[in-house]
Amino acid sequence: MYKTRIFETLKTFMKKILLLILFSFLQITVFGQDAINFEFSFPENSRFTIEQKVDNSGTMKITGTKVEMENLKKSGYNADRKLKYLMNYSSEYTTGERTSDNFSFEFFYSNVSFDIDSDGKKQNREWAFPSVILKAGIINGKLAVIQSAKTGSSSQDQFINSLPRYFTTDFPKINNLKIGESFIVKRIANNQTEGYSFSGNLKYTLKKIENELAYFSISVIVKNYPESTLNSSGNGTGEMIYNHKDKFIQSEKIKINLSSSQNKTVNITATNVIISTYELKNLVRN
Repeated sequence: MYKTRIFETLKTFMKKILLLILFSFLQITVFGQDAINFEFSFPENSRFTIEQKVDNSGTMKITGTKVEMENLKKSGYNADRKLKYLMNYSSEYTTGERTSDNFSFEFFYSNVSFDIDSDGKKQNREWAFPSVILKAGIINGKLAVIQSAKTGSSSQDQFINSLPRYFTTDFPKINNLKIGESFIVKRIANNQTEGYSFSGNLKYTLKKIENELAYFSISVIVKNYPESTLNSSGNGTGEMIYNHKDKFIQSEKIKINLSSSQNKTVNITATNVIISTYELKNLVRN
């Protein structure tokens, strides 16, 4: 009888242990997320503000012929240059209804400010363009501007149309993106006035998921366009934080090492750290 009670007690204890192990396993299975649906989008039928902040800092070293270096010095710049750009943008958005082949919205810049320090040469400017409404939507499956700035002033239109836009980065839509998997995004820098352009292939790899946030590592390969007057190449690394619940990129940090040459005489080596943060505020759903 005594042995039977011990056996029953031991059996009950083992049942509790097994249930505890099973419960723990189920918790891991239910709450331990290892994949997300990645989509870069906006809330539909809504009004909201996007606050963008870009902190770009770095160094630049320039070498060239004696004449070119003297001209550089006459312009007030040193061969070894420190650069710092602080940029803030506030954009007000109104979105429509999203369908499989259409999504329209409009926006304007309520505040734009620059704080630039290039080798001790400082500039501080601030603008606002609340009356310049830009219309955008889906073109060939991608978000793009449909109607750009038309103020009647070509210089002001050029400035407004060149301002950064949160939605123009061409991210793919990927269902069930797992930890360790990657995708590639191409970004282009094009200066038609100066005649140079180059592109960067950015590889994003999903590293971890914590609640609504997904963390990515970034590797960068810079490639030059053959027709560019400035030949450039380089590489970089970085990280991105993505809110997979709201389909919103919260921050991105990239360090880039760049080498450029012009006319085979002027050589430029630069290291830049670009930190971009974004915040969606004042969200009102219609």
